[in-house]
Amino acid sequence: MHGTPPPGLGTRLVRETLGADSAADLLGRHPFLSPYGQLTALIADAAFKVDDLDQRVQERTAHIARELDSVRGGQSATTLGSASTEIALLSVRRDQSADHLRTMAGAYRRSLANDTGTAPAQVQGLGQVSRAEAAVSRTPGGPPSAVPPVPPITGLPTTAARRTR
Repeated sequence: MHGTPPPGLGTRLVRETLGADSAADLLGRHPFLSPYGQLTALIADAAFKVDDLDQRVQERTAHIARELDSVRGGQSATTLGSASTEIALLSVRRDQSADHLRTMAGAYRRSLANDTGTAPAQVQGLGQVSRAEAAVSRTPGGPPSAVPPVPPITGLPTTAARRTR
């Protein structure tokens, strides 16, 4: 019964929300330095962190289960008090990280749908959109984006003005 462990919470969330087999699969879908490439890198990092926290929660709960079995067998408990607090803290961190991952994945889907003209419910990563369509949406002179351009920052001192201070 020592097969592959089930995927962690982060991997499951990426599968459910973006249709990718794993967070690492997202990394090759866009040029890394592009906005989508940076966003998928953040999503992958968040998914890996959620998976790590999920694994730590599972390991600690398994440890507590073993300790409870030994208590049932007549031995004294050694770490039950502090372990329950640790599990509670890890669970909160995992849940917060999972919410953050859901938020980023949703933003990615909405942004991708915006650029491709597809409803967000139909966008599942780039599995539903061909690389050619995605490239057109990133090409200068391609279809206009519904997102207005960010205005330049004004009112900051120039480099020369900062040197004279």
